Amino acid sequence: MLLNMNNNLKILFTAFVLTTVTFVTIILYLINNKVEQQLESEKEILDVTYKTIIDSYKTNANIIYFNKLDTKEVKEIIFDAYEANEAQKNKIRKKLHKELLYMYENMHSFKIKQLHFHLKDNESFLRFHRPEKFGDNLTNIRRTVMFTNKNRQAIQGFEEGRVFNGYRFVYPLSYKMKYLGSVEVSVSMNAIIKSMNKELKSDIDFIIKKEVVDAKVFDSEISNYRLCETNNAYYHEKSISKKKNIVIEDISENYIDTNKEEFLSKKDSDKIFNFTSTYEDKRYITTYLPIKNAITKEKVAYLIITREHPHLQNAINKFQTSLMFFIILNSLFFYFLFKSEKRKIQLKHKDEILDELQVMGHIGYWERDNVNKELTWSEELFKILEVKEGEIAPSYKNFMKFIHKEDFKRINTIYKKFFKNLLDYKAEFRIITSTGKVKFVEQEAHHILDEEGKAIRSIGTLRDVTEIKNFQIEAEHSKKEFELLVSNIPDIVYKREIDKAQTVTYLNDSLKNILGYENEDLLFNSRISFSQIIHEEDLRQVEYSLENLLKSDITKPITLKYRLKQKSGNSIWISDRFKIMRKDNKKYLEGIISDINSQKNAYDKLYKFIDLQQNIVILTDGEKLKFANKSFFEFFNYRNLAHFLQDYNCICELFLEDNNYFNLTKIENHNDWVQELQKLPQTSRIVAINDNNGRKKSFSVTINSFENSLFIVSFTDITETILMNQELQQKTIHDKLTNAYNREYFELINKKFIYEADQNPTTSFALCLVDIDFFKKVNDTFGHDVGDITLIDLVKVINSSIRKEDILVRWGGEEFILLMKNVTDETLQSSLEHIKSIVIKHEFEIIGNLTCSFGATIYKKDEDIKDTIKRADINLYTAKKTGRNKIVIS
Repeated sequence: MLLNMNNNLKILFTAFVLTTVTFVTIILYLINNKVEQQLESEKEILDVTYKTIIDSYKTNANIIYFNKLDTKEVKEIIFDAYEANEAQKNKIRKKLHKELLYMYENMHSFKIKQLHFHLKDNESFLRFHRPEKFGDNLTNIRRTVMFTNKNRQAIQGFEEGRVFNGYRFVYPLSYKMKYLGSVEVSVSMNAIIKSMNKELKSDIDFIIKKEVVDAKVFDSEISNYRLCETNNAYYHEKSISKKKNIVIEDISENYIDTNKEEFLSKKDSDKIFNFTSTYEDKRYITTYLPIKNAITKEKVAYLIITREHPHLQNAINKFQTSLMFFIILNSLFFYFLFKSEKRKIQLKHKDEILDELQVMGHIGYWERDNVNKELTWSEELFKILEVKEGEIAPSYKNFMKFIHKEDFKRINTIYKKFFKNLLDYKAEFRIITSTGKVKFVEQEAHHILDEEGKAIRSIGTLRDVTEIKNFQIEAEHSKKEFELLVSNIPDIVYKREIDKAQTVTYLNDSLKNILGYENEDLLFNSRISFSQIIHEEDLRQVEYSLENLLKSDITKPITLKYRLKQKSGNSIWISDRFKIMRKDNKKYLEGIISDINSQKNAYDKLYKFIDLQQNIVILTDGEKLKFANKSFFEFFNYRNLAHFLQDYNCICELFLEDNNYFNLTKIENHNDWVQELQKLPQTSRIVAINDNNGRKKSFSVTINSFENSLFIVSFTDITETILMNQELQQKTIHDKLTNAYNREYFELINKKFIYEADQNPTTSFALCLVDIDFFKKVNDTFGHDVGDITLIDLVKVINSSIRKEDILVRWGGEEFILLMKNVTDETLQSSLEHIKSIVIKHEFEIIGNLTCSFGATIYKKDEDIKDTIKRADINLYTAKKTGRNKIVIS
């Protein structure tokens, strides 16, 4: 028995340790979870803010490029710059500087800092920000310039320069089928930081790798930088960090000193990372946003953003206060348990001695001689009653005087039955001692019978159990205090059943602080059910999620985000983190509801910022539109998103089917349109859409990843630029007289035909030389004006008899080249016979009929196009030599 008691002490000690460790773990988990949520939210907000700002600068850069730089006037100035000698280059440079100086001086309105022209061999031709520095070759120094000049594609991104660092937008320049070089506009990091600070109201700093600056910057410009005090592998740019940012550098230095390995691990990961810390009794979150080189994609710099977060500190303080409160209460609770258990062991030990000695009356013992009617009390019984022997005579009447009035009637009835019916009894009741103290006692009694069955003696014990009862009362009190502790956790702690009403069976006291309801309103659906306070627009989604979770038998904690209605009528966003529990084959939920309304408001602020953009900006997963700004609804003449979704799911459904633009007919899976656009170079990300008046508009598309497989897509109106370029293109690729394609266009299109033929081993293309028979007689007889009319008419006849994908090129005089896709020897012969027949039957104005000779061949894989033309020319010569009006193929 004593061994069992000692085991009880061990169990109590183990329980004390387990409850303390469990609650500490819960509180630390809640703190860590709150911090992690805030850190992740901070990273998402800063990342999207940065990308949105960059996107707005890109729009400005595109406007400058399409409207001011990629123009006939500018390109005619630099048309011969690459081949020019130094004196000629200086003359061109001055003319270009004069042409664009006014625009450059007003570029600050677009927040653009630099304008830089480069020749196609990467030579720096003109820096508007340093016009005296030119002629240096940027190969292997400015890789964005190398990329654009090599691939003839636009590129954007951060890159270190020879003077300043910045976000570069580099564009190709071509004119009259000639590649001229590239032009760059860029934004300083200082401008980007000012834009971010305007949105975030935070401390922001910029650091860049020292080795990168030392390798690229002019020696005369190295004074623009100073060494970073917290990390000597990085520089500060003085134009940004004119003086030490005390808050950022002190916070970073303290964090690195205490978390060096963790910091180095995060810094080497090339991913955005952040941490929280206190500085001058305030809570801050410091985020390191990596800046990567546009070409190598290697991290070369960091934006460091530090923002104060008082709400996070308040939440941590509440959790820590709850933890200290619990530890104190738990220690007191188990202290009384230990103390009581020890006393129980002592009392039990005495009982065992009494049992062994068979002397029940030594502690609170009484005996009545029923024959002589004499009653005796033991010394211990007098002590329990707190009276001295001799002060009161032992009697039934005197003993009943000590019994508590609320227990008197019950005990009196028991005594009467004991003596009348000779029934043993055991009863617990209260007594009031002579000193007025209330005690709890336990009494047992039985009779000793003679041979006739008469009770000759009655004996019993009176045991003081006051300490045990007090322990039980204290335990109940501690239980209530523990429940009070849980109720003080700032988040809502709950249990709820999985039924239609989602009946709540337990709540702590945080319900009123967050939602305004009393616990009695919600518990067991007294006045309102939990399902009734879920926002109507979110209720079905919550029910659907629970149904799926129940089917999956998932055991890990789940988080849902939705809106709850406050008693005031307002709605707030909450995070509901719960676990599905099982008891007696019944499932229910235990969880914690956290108020995330401020976090949601931060996202709403971001959406508001997007809504102010003049561009059309949407948020989509590629399949369905999730958000659109004001410009979107004005352009399509819809009231709101719900109105638009009645007719369409996606903006991509409105892309016009035009081969000159990206549209859904060019891809297999329409839901992948965002990913397919991202694969294209920026200059090819152009779509056509009709506005609400049916007018065709052209848009340049920019895409940024957001979160949870969502994308921010921006549409910039470049209609005027596209129309101007299309008109210019039509003039430069068509023959002025006949409107057939010219030789310059042939130089471009034959490469496309060759590429497609090389990709498909089963088909190729044909090249046919077409020559008008005896055309010299037409000119000699009717004059050159009639000859020109005849050429124009012939082009119309041939174009009407060939397929859309076939190309007719005026090669010279009365000679034409015809390119025909996907042909074999058999199909080529029949196609040319058809054309030959149409030409013969046609009645030409003034001259009547004419014939043509055809020399054709099929392109051979990997051969030079000149060899193909030569083979066709030989066949044409054969056709003419053998009588004309013939088709010769080899």
